[in-house]
This record gives sequence, C-alpha cells and structure tokens, in this order.
Amino acid sequence: MTMDQLRKLQLVQLEILKIVDKISKENNIRYSLYAGTLLGAVRHQGFIPWDDDLDICMPREDYDRFIKIWKNNHPKGYLMQNKDNSPGFTQTFTKIRKENSTYYSKYDIGKIYHKGIFIDIFPIDRIPEKKLDRYIYWINCAKYQLLIHEYAPDINILPVKLFCKLYLSIYSGSARKKQIKVLLKRITKYNNNTKLPVVLNESLISMKKVYPAHILNEGMTDLKFEDGYFSCFKDWDTKLSIDFGDYMTLPPESERIPSHGPVLLDFERSYEDICKGK
Repeated sequence: MTMDQLRKLQLVQLEILKIVDKISKENNIRYSLYAGTLLGAVRHQGFIPWDDDLDICMPREDYDRFIKIWKNNHPKGYLMQNKDNSPGFTQTFTKIRKENSTYYSKYDIGKIYHKGIFIDIFPIDRIPEKKLDRYIYWINCAKYQLLIHEYAPDINILPVKLFCKLYLSIYSGSARKKQIKVLLKRITKYNNNTKLPVVLNESLISMKKVYPAHILNEGMTDLKFEDGYFSCFKDWDTKLSIDFGDYMTLPPESERIPSHGPVLLDFERSYEDICKGK
C-alpha cells in the first residue's frame, strides 16, 4: 500500500465516521474515538500518519441503540456488519462498511462476508470489582469470545485447547446462538452500576486494560480530527495513558508503519465484483 493509497483509505474511513457521527448526534448516542484514532486526535489532530484503520467505542446501551437505529434507517451505500447479520463474521464488535469498495486483509481469507472499507465500533461494559465476581466475569467473556470467534486461541496449553474444542463442539448451530445470548446477558448485567470500572470486550488482551468509572461518567467532549470535531472521552488523558503510557512521544521510525495492511484494496469495486471480473 502506497502512502497515496493510505491517505485515500483514511479519507474514506473519515467519510464513514461522519455518517456515524451524524446518526449519533441526531439520536443522542454517546461515542468516543478509540485507540489509535483517539491518539491521533490528541497528538496529530487527525489520523496518525501511518494508521490504516479507524476505531470508535460506545457504552453498551448506546451501542445497542445505534444498531437498532441503523437497521431501521441507514444511508444508502453503506452497511452494518456484526455476528447477528453475518454468521461468517467472527468478531465481538460491529463494522460499518462502504459497499462499493474492498479492504481484503489476511484475516478475511476464506471468510464469507462483505469486505468493504470499514470503521470499527466497540461496545463498552462495566466490570465487577470483587475478586471472585471478576474471575467469573473473565470466564464468561472468554466463553463468549470463543463462541463468537469460532476457533480456539493460539495457546500452547493442552487442557485449554481441549476445553475450547469441546466447548465449540457442544455449542454449535442454534445452541451456539442461544448460549451467546446467555453469556452476553451475564457480561452486561453490571452496566447499570455507574460506580464500576469499564472494559472493552474485544478480546482477552484488550480486557487487561481496565478504565476507571469516571471515564464514562464524566461524559464526552469534542476534539478536532482532520476537518471536523468528533466526540471523545472528556478525560482522554487517562484513557490514553492506560493504553499507551507516554502517548505524546512518537515511536521509532521503524515502527511507523500500517498495522493491518490489506492484501487487496479497491475504492470503486466490491470484492465480489472483483472476483467476477467486473
């Protein structure tokens, strides 16, 4: 991917963000720029120059409401993708994709779902503070992620691998869908307690980062990002410090490279059209 292609990709992602931002503001839905996108807003007032994705997050209740609103009325030329509407999709979050485009990565190989240019939307949940409750919470999250991902994690611990394979074999088909709902209900049962800290249930690695309750409780503010202002955690400093440590220091030049790197990128055609030779 050339730098010109990267910049063109970023501008398409910005286009999608503006659509999500418009829907969110019209419906009082809270969201924040997230991860490297939030860092870009603070440090660069736009994309990190070498970043090739765009992430936002929403409190679970806003995330669920956004999905419902999108289903009822969404802009032409864009689609929502998650486990509910794309069974082949194996992530615990939601993507908004541009229809007539392609972003085909190594993670998409062999998967059957739309592969357009996208932004990611991650749900935020509350996590219990008591040690035993938190342990049970982690276990439920691990099971939930396993059923969504549909493959065992790359861990060289034989009992863990055997358990994962057994669990996936027990819960298949309609039983898997039902169990996913059961686990999600257990995971989200703490969300009404605003005194509890928060996590993003993206992966077990991401869940190691636990954020104080006030990150959500203090609400959002607008920060400049590219040619507009977009919603961000009011205490973005705490969030970025937990994520990156000394976040204002640039990484070595050797690390200033796109982290995802599409195998195939097209700005006018879907992956299906490319395969058909259109």
